[in-house]
Amino acid sequence: MLTRRSVAALQSRVSDSARACVAVATVVLLLSGQGFRYLLGLRLYAVLCVAIVLAVAACFPPSRRNLRVPPLLAAYVAVAAVGIAWSATRPVTALAVLVMIATTYVALSIVNGMSDVGFMASLYRGLQVSLFGAVLFELVVTFVVGHPILPVSSDLARLAPNVAAVSSVPWSEDLLLRGGPIQGFVGNRNPTAAIALFAAISALIVWWEGRVRRSDAVATLVVAIGVMLVTRSATVTAAALYVGVLTLAAFGVRVAPTRLKRLVSVALLVGTALTVVITMRFRWLVFGLLGRSVEASHRTTIWGAVLDAAERRPQGWGFVGYWPVWEQPYSGIIGKAGVFASHAHNAFLDSWLQMGVIGLALLVALVVQMAGSAWLLVEASTPRSTNLPLGWALMAAALFVEALTESRMLVEGGWFLLVALLVSALRARELAGPSGSPRRYRRRTRSHPSALRSADHGQTPARE
Repeated sequence: MLTRRSVAALQSRVSDSARACVAVATVVLLLSGQGFRYLLGLRLYAVLCVAIVLAVAACFPPSRRNLRVPPLLAAYVAVAAVGIAWSATRPVTALAVLVMIATTYVALSIVNGMSDVGFMASLYRGLQVSLFGAVLFELVVTFVVGHPILPVSSDLARLAPNVAAVSSVPWSEDLLLRGGPIQGFVGNRNPTAAIALFAAISALIVWWEGRVRRSDAVATLVVAIGVMLVTRSATVTAAALYVGVLTLAAFGVRVAPTRLKRLVSVALLVGTALTVVITMRFRWLVFGLLGRSVEASHRTTIWGAVLDAAERRPQGWGFVGYWPVWEQPYSGIIGKAGVFASHAHNAFLDSWLQMGVIGLALLVALVVQMAGSAWLLVEASTPRSTNLPLGWALMAAALFVEALTESRMLVEGGWFLLVALLVSALRARELAGPSGSPRRYRRRTRSHPSALRSADHGQTPARE
């Protein structure tokens, strides 16, 4: 561990723009990891990941402050690590835990090494690059290649030679001119749509904070909405609707008298619970409105098979992230469900399957702490307050809704966002003091629109 003086000396040699570029590159790699694996293969992708970790270590030198881990987060990672002892796939679990630790380290270093507004700006740029990259990829496939394409690398197929579905997964189906669903650079419409939603949320926040020009934010919003439409992701459509409701509620909370703020929050919580109950009770109608069958694209059959496997081992089968589909119990789950899957399509069920009941309880607690901490800052805010806590709350809500039908919150960009949002909200609450009122930053004027201004990085934000 470096001393405070040595950290300061290292930071003085690294330009703020270099830190910003590394942060943006990290976001792009973590959000679009599957696309890079399809393009480069596993070995070159691993080299790229190691290079990013080393770049983060160089630009954000390790220190006690940068690597301070929230207790619940530390407990979750510890349970995953201890699970190597009883894992059904020990080598895979050991590698998956190493990747989780590296992703957690990267997230902690970047978030704690930048100001809140600086990190949000870098996150926006990373999401924007990922979003525009997805569109550019589909345009190239449509107008240059002219037909559906498979991944350039066949490394993943070689890992599971007996699973025919792995080798036949398309990278792009060339459906852009037909109105979709497009799959984007990551080769899957659901994460592509999620990138679009997160990009839209961050665009609004940095625009409202005066960090980018209106034309920049509006262009991103238009592209994001277009991508969400042509990906046809029911999960992200539901998440976007909920984010919209939450945004209206947040602005209502900001202007409400202090005595009514908690009442609005409770009403929102009750409304959310009722929505979940009604959705489950009348899922045939809700799914029909979203253009999906009552089986939710075979997810219910996968969930049933996952539950059966999870109940057989209360301690879990060992953390693996994406499933090694050539190993048990994952190949058995696929066979029982009758449909190929590389994860449980539900982060909570996947955590239960891989890390047991303790893992499930810790993940629920992490999500509650992440979303709750962000919302409490929104609840304590006023019209003069920064919009950053609103951004954290909206992203936390989108991440939660996505986790109900996808497991990507446990790996790569999803895990990075969970850690980043959790740490950002907890740090802001700690600095807010007993009153709970969020810090109020001096907002940049519209004449200084750059979202990556060097003055924002690695410094404590100014208060009003």
